[in-house]
Amino acid sequence: MNQQNDSTGAKRIDEAEASLSAEDVKAYLRQHPELLANDPDLISALVPPSQSTGRNVLDMQHFMIGRLQNQVRMLRDIQSDLLEATSLNSIAREQVHAATLRLLDARSFEHLIEYVTAPDGLAHILGIRASTVCIETANGVSGIGIRGVRVLEPGGVDRILGFGERCRLASHVRGSRGLYGNLAEDVHSEALVRLDFSPASPPGLLALGGFDPEQFHPEQAVDLLEFLANVVERGVRQWLDLPPA
Repeated sequence: MNQQNDSTGAKRIDEAEASLSAEDVKAYLRQHPELLANDPDLISALVPPSQSTGRNVLDMQHFMIGRLQNQVRMLRDIQSDLLEATSLNSIAREQVHAATLRLLDARSFEHLIEYVTAPDGLAHILGIRASTVCIETANGVSGIGIRGVRVLEPGGVDRILGFGERCRLASHVRGSRGLYGNLAEDVHSEALVRLDFSPASPPGLLALGGFDPEQFHPEQAVDLLEFLANVVERGVRQWLDLPPA
């Protein structure tokens, strides 16, 4: 039974091929000129003709070579972008690892905050302009440094990040004096990460301000930033003897 069906199917295909003339194929290609351009596998299956010598004869070989050259250029560009991204990610990872070790070496809460906020501390290792720690207070006073910590009004973290959001990265910004103080004019991009120290304390914010307008941007991965924020959280929790989050 199967052999009979196979034989019948093959016969129908042969009949269809016999009824399909070269002129039919030409007419179809004229009506669908994009077919070859959008189907490189079909072009690759064709036997490339030699260089055209007659008038009005399409040189398919030249067309195929040109398309392959464009594909090679595209692949090289992709490879270059991947190598650049890998290199930048490697540098960023090394910077965050070095910063983490320095944070773990802090001898006190004051020393920890000093390292995070000093221009020659965390900001220097990360290659950015400013790094600050902010925390909400109940008295509504903002912009005043306390032991190196900048103060936000109640609800300030949600107002800056968005309700419940963990991170916000932005390019081409004007630095806020409430976050960066007298370094604000030099901040042109920023990475802001929520700090959840403990259920017994208000939320905070790690603000990183970049020199370059594109140093931080929304398309960047945030895993390293979140890791760095987690280290800061744990350091503060340890030195202030706060219950875990």
